[in-house]
Amino acid sequence: MMKALVAREYGPPGLLRIEDLPIPEPGPGRILVRIAAASLNPADLMLTSGAIKDDFGLGFPYVPGTDFAGTVVGLGPGVTSFATGDEVFGFGAPPSYAERFRLDAVTSGALAEYATFHAEGPYVATRPEGLAPESAAALASTGMTAAAALRDGAFLPDERVLVIGATGGIGSIVVPLLAKEKQAEVIATAIPEYTGYVRGLGASATIDYLACDVVEETLRLHPGGVDAIVNLVLGGEGLTEAVRVLRPGGRLITTTLGSLGQGSLGRDDITVRVVNGPPSLRPDTFATLALRALDGTLGDMISHRYPFAEAGRALRDLAAARHTRGKYVVSMPDAQASRPR
Repeated sequence: MMKALVAREYGPPGLLRIEDLPIPEPGPGRILVRIAAASLNPADLMLTSGAIKDDFGLGFPYVPGTDFAGTVVGLGPGVTSFATGDEVFGFGAPPSYAERFRLDAVTSGALAEYATFHAEGPYVATRPEGLAPESAAALASTGMTAAAALRDGAFLPDERVLVIGATGGIGSIVVPLLAKEKQAEVIATAIPEYTGYVRGLGASATIDYLACDVVEETLRLHPGGVDAIVNLVLGGEGLTEAVRVLRPGGRLITTTLGSLGQGSLGRDDITVRVVNGPPSLRPDTFATLALRALDGTLGDMISHRYPFAEAGRALRDLAAARHTRGKYVVSMPDAQASRPR
């Protein structure tokens, strides 16, 4: 048996409890991983609350958690890409999500002592020596989306880019990659408490979105507009307003359009790209992100750390957060010493 954070029904995170469950068996093409760390995502809350059950229904009992780092301790039939003892990190999706997007990335749930993941394909990578399990676990979902945004954005050196939602998990990767790899001038939205954080990531300027109008302040800083927007939070009418800051020929790279279609933004002189990380993941994405974490391009993006005994509180804290910074990470106790029992 193993310990796992378990949802028995849809509802708020306060309903989740740590319980004993059987250790999952790795089926064909899968690996069994002893989890060392798992990071949380807003999708964990949406899935367990039932907010998106019409599109991504769950089977119960359900163990949340998609992003992980740990040690391979078991191999399913046909696995050749990993061996027992390998240190790995990556992403796994609940069955309904994987089926919807046709991903070979199903997991039994990372907020547990053990979990299974697909071995073949780009969703699990070797964790390099020197990269802590917690740091590796923080890279997966946010890194996939950040990498897709940078690819789709086709950024050139010295461009001006407004990043809306710069302090969250995705923004914590987008900002340094834009500033340090693409040599972009990044204007980041951030509350005053997080100004130092995004400046440290590489932002040239910050805008307090609680104290002023982001569009007006951006146009005050750059009357001719910016070359691109990377939008990680706004949907619907907020985007219609935001694209005013784009110069003619500018680009909107967004994780959502909300209820709007691409033709509903009131601008026919801009390019719009909607990014979704998992379906566009490339074989080298996780390895590249790990190297960027090791060489200092990416900063420390972990803002909250929890022991596994407080995994439920971690999800409750994430649900209650009004303004997030970086990632919430749960660590397993004595991960290196534990064995299946």
